[in-house]
Amino acid sequence: MGVVHRAYDTRLHRPVAVKLLSPDLTADYTRKQRFLQEARAAARISHPAVAQIFDADEEAGVTFIVMELVEGRTVGDLIKSGDLDVLGTIDIATQVAEGLAKAHELGIVHRDIKPANVMRTPEGHVKILDFGLAKLLDPEVGQGPGGTQQIDSAQLARTQPGIVMGTPAYMSPEQVRGLPVDFRTDIFAMGVLVFEMATGQSPFYRENYLDSFHAAAYEETPAMRSIRPHIPGDLQRIVSRCLQKRPEDRYPNARLLADDLRRVRRDTEAELAQKTSWQQRLADAWAELRHLPPSRMAWYALAAAALGFGLYLSLARIGVGTAIFAAVVAFFLYRHVRNRPLRVQELFVRKASRVPEVRLIVLQQQQFKVVVDRPVAQLYGRLNSHLRACNRKMYSGQPLTLSILHDLPADQFHKMLASPGVQYVRADLLEQKPSGHSV
Repeated sequence: MGVVHRAYDTRLHRPVAVKLLSPDLTADYTRKQRFLQEARAAARISHPAVAQIFDADEEAGVTFIVMELVEGRTVGDLIKSGDLDVLGTIDIATQVAEGLAKAHELGIVHRDIKPANVMRTPEGHVKILDFGLAKLLDPEVGQGPGGTQQIDSAQLARTQPGIVMGTPAYMSPEQVRGLPVDFRTDIFAMGVLVFEMATGQSPFYRENYLDSFHAAAYEETPAMRSIRPHIPGDLQRIVSRCLQKRPEDRYPNARLLADDLRRVRRDTEAELAQKTSWQQRLADAWAELRHLPPSRMAWYALAAAALGFGLYLSLARIGVGTAIFAAVVAFFLYRHVRNRPLRVQELFVRKASRVPEVRLIVLQQQQFKVVVDRPVAQLYGRLNSHLRACNRKMYSGQPLTLSILHDLPADQFHKMLASPGVQYVRADLLEQKPSGHSV
């Protein structure tokens, strides 16, 4: 479609990206002027999730766009390298939806949302690229039977060198059938984008573009959970609504889509454990006390005797009320310090169990072994970040360590599942029967 160069704006002293469009795409004067008009309109979009367009013009027969220089990786690269987990997918999708909402409010439709047109910076910010370019890729449309419009496939293949195998997988049914499009076309493409980020597969990609057209327009969308069972049900519901064949069945606007994505993120990370009542705490403490080994019971008895003797000596010098208050304070301080490692362990389990890709958590001798669905760099970083945060809350003792495992043989997995240190098992694993395959 064109070549992108890194350049420097000598007037404003800033680096920029300059895209030189292929002459094949700008040979038609009318289409070129329409493109320049739309690119200038897209320059009105000012949003953190949209790469800013600074200029669009023609010089010496070369049509070009000057835009914000975005450093980072495309979502397509992140998908290929397996660097996205579910929470990372939701983060990117939310930012893209917010950027599209701003564009749609200005009456601008992207029409070519796909992984190659979305970048994530090293700081985690998302940028939508190529606003104003999609219209240039519109194929010639002819009149079909009954007043319908038909795409000239030969013209499409001729005017889209190198991308006919990719872009059709992200086109909405109305684009495929040559019907007028509006912002709901972008919402459909958002559904395809989220589907691919979450599963690693595009729902409508086929071996040739005609099959991709047919799949997008007529075939039923596969369920994400049939590919990745850990996908949150609410995320599946959002994607299914985006991918409805009829535009009126999709989200009415991208703002509502962004709100739903934020809600899923919040619910995915929400506290899973309910607060325990004081009656239950007392019952648990008594049950624990009854099952203590004799050696520990002896230490408790000795500590109680020492405390009683100290109180006896103190009562002669201070009032009874002060002595009781000091004893209560000392008891709670001792209990807080003694149980701190256990609470830190429970905190890590709560945090890690909220990550949808986590299958099993086992604690053995201060080391957590976490089994995940697949090796995702972003997931490793997230789990290690949780562990560091928990270790900072330790008052004393050895810090907790972490080992992340995946693709375990079935016998090793079930051996871990039967070990005494199991802290968490994902619900869907409890429903599976043992097999001889890796898990």
